[in-house]
Amino acid sequence: MKSLRHLRSPFMAVISLSFIVALASCSKKEVVSDEPLMNPSDTSGGVAGESAVVGSGNAGEAGTASSELETVYFAFDSFSLSADTKNQLKNNIDWLKSNSSAKVQVEGHCDEKGTVEYNMALGDRRANAVKNFLVKSGIARDRIDTISYGKERPVDSGHDESAWSKNRRAVFILLSR
Repeated sequence: MKSLRHLRSPFMAVISLSFIVALASCSKKEVVSDEPLMNPSDTSGGVAGESAVVGSGNAGEAGTASSELETVYFAFDSFSLSADTKNQLKNNIDWLKSNSSAKVQVEGHCDEKGTVEYNMALGDRRANAVKNFLVKSGIARDRIDTISYGKERPVDSGHDESAWSKNRRAVFILLSR
């Protein structure tokens, strides 16, 4: 099999593995926005955020969204935290500090625009931006897990800006109390 002979070479195996890893890591494009983030369901001009409602079961059970922790929203193609979003996250930080044994997972989500790969990477950056802010604010790193769902779990399945703005978010899931 002449066409597969090149894969037997250790050098080509390393090159092939490097290519696969590069594809998996996706683009590292960072988009920074100082635009204040608004709660997409708030027409009064309020700050981004609403109680997390993703998950099943009663709020506060392990593995479900907590009604005490707020979802935060992002601008299009951005993972930066605005001053308003940071202020909103302080409520989550206060709750985590007063519930010192609680462990959470931050889910990064995106709108339907862009490729699956790009949105998985962007969702990961969003979740990690939130995690890093929490850690800098005094929450132990080992109490926060992150995961990206990219555009795979929209909260609103519409195909307009109203739906997209609701899907660009980081959701807090309570893993344990």
